[in-house]
Amino acid sequence: MSGHSLINRLKLRHLRLILELEATNNLHRAAERMNLSQPSVSKLLQEVEHALNTRLFERSSQGVFPTPSGVLAARHARLMLNDIDRLQLDMNAMQEGTYGTVRVGSIVAALPDLVSPVFAEISRTQPGISLSLTIDTSDALLLGMESGRLDFVIGRPLGLHGPTRLTCLDLASEPLCVVTSCLNPINDPGGLSLKDVAGERWILQTAPSPMRRAIEAAFTTALLPLPVHPIEASSMFATIDLLLHSSMLAVIPCSVSRHYERAGMIRRLSVPMPDFLGAYSLISIPERPLTPAADLVFTALREAAISIPDRAVQSCV
Repeated sequence: MSGHSLINRLKLRHLRLILELEATNNLHRAAERMNLSQPSVSKLLQEVEHALNTRLFERSSQGVFPTPSGVLAARHARLMLNDIDRLQLDMNAMQEGTYGTVRVGSIVAALPDLVSPVFAEISRTQPGISLSLTIDTSDALLLGMESGRLDFVIGRPLGLHGPTRLTCLDLASEPLCVVTSCLNPINDPGGLSLKDVAGERWILQTAPSPMRRAIEAAFTTALLPLPVHPIEASSMFATIDLLLHSSMLAVIPCSVSRHYERAGMIRRLSVPMPDFLGAYSLISIPERPLTPAADLVFTALREAAISIPDRAVQSCV
């Protein structure tokens, strides 16, 4: 079936039905969420399966569950409906005299030296652009970009993107440091090693994040076991908050540490951390061209990164 023929047969309600069934695994609940009768939903499902010439959901007494074709259809349905939402947002922005919304995902390490200054400048000089910022781990950000919720991300490719091609430009290194609360009485005369503090209580990044892998590699290189019974946290804010309520130690990006050190909330220990993390990158999907507004923000971030010390200059596709 040609794409043109499929366009004539598929409706937006078909796409929404696929996502509702994927979310609920139940025809009755999907019908309620779409404000339709169950017979109408059953008919819609028959129509979309006929249009795509494949079974999308297996029916059983336990509910309806997506086949491999259904999983693929749900992924594309989500992309198309996200694009419809984006169209509405951009049309609203144009009618209000603005120029569109740009949705960026970033790891926390890029905030202090890169993302926050660039966003502040764009907000001052480009009032027609609305900026949406999502802070998360690289794996979550890549999924958000692949599903169409994010225009581009600042993070690491990780090799988790499967068949999706990515364009990436390395921006800056992300050195790590060991920190603790300013109230922690631990003695640091200078020259501490990881071995000196290995027996302390630690807050570690959750696995399998790149930072967690870098921390594990540092302990392995020092011939030390990973700390026993640590607290694990994926949120940098949660890590800092836990430090303030304890005498624990944590490893965080030095760019983040500087902010909290200036505020007198944490102090950096003299424990050196080897650079197992490497650079973070500006990542986009080449098959999905950026809007003019998104391209402006993308370019501003790329140019601002040039002034960051130890900036990497490698790109990959």
